[in-house]
Amino acid sequence: MITDADITKLKEVFATKEELGEVRLELGEVHDTIDTMASAIGRIENALDGITGAIHDQQVENGAGAVHLARHDRQIEALAFATSVTLPD
Repeated sequence: MITDADITKLKEVFATKEELGEVRLELGEVHDTIDTMASAIGRIENALDGITGAIHDQQVENGAGAVHLARHDRQIEALAFATSVTLPD
């Protein structure tokens, strides 16, 4: 049989309805905070995607420019050789 002392101990161990309600409110606030953080992280990810895309585009453009300049260097050297012109260093 359960005694009054047992009931008192159980009340100390288990949460009351009011305590559970407070926990539920706190969890709701935590959930709202997590939603806000997730939204901010999403915006950061979008910004980083844009930045990495711009960096990639710049790298491609730099590579194409380097190839173009190398071709010009070869053409200038070939023209100088064909016309017996000495190029300065």
